[in-house]
Amino acid sequence: MDSRTSLIAAALALALGFATAPPAQACGEVMYRMGSALRYQAHATRHPAQILVYGESVAASAQGMDREAFRRSLEAAGHRITLVESPEALAEALAARGYDIVITAADAVPAVAAALDRADHEPALIPVMGRRAGDALRRQYPEALVVDVGANRMLKRIERTMEARGS
Repeated sequence: MDSRTSLIAAALALALGFATAPPAQACGEVMYRMGSALRYQAHATRHPAQILVYGESVAASAQGMDREAFRRSLEAAGHRITLVESPEALAEALAARGYDIVITAADAVPAVAAALDRADHEPALIPVMGRRAGDALRRQYPEALVVDVGANRMLKRIERTMEARGS
């Protein structure tokens, strides 16, 4: 076999190796090897979570939070989402299912914390706050989300929360 033929054979073997390699994963991101190129796909999770999103849609909209887009982003990543708006629906949802994470606007944290105290399980509480939120709230909830944070940062914070819970 001449050197040109062996070079072509080596290139084919290398290309086939990339085509069959498993995906490389990082928090909230996936890269697939496809031939000699990489395909990037955001919004993938290694720790799917049951997430309860609480808050009145009017209050959420006033704070710049698009709950429907938020839900779609989380579901696209592989999480299972339940949206509730009233304190009664929050209590019913917590009684009916064991959630991993509860996400709510920062101003609803006291009401949600009180409901979580009465729940049989302990989901992580992640508030969504504005950029000017108080330092005390940021210290208490280090994985808090900022209203206009990008989807990848949001998913990474949820990943870290799930990893910290051992999920």
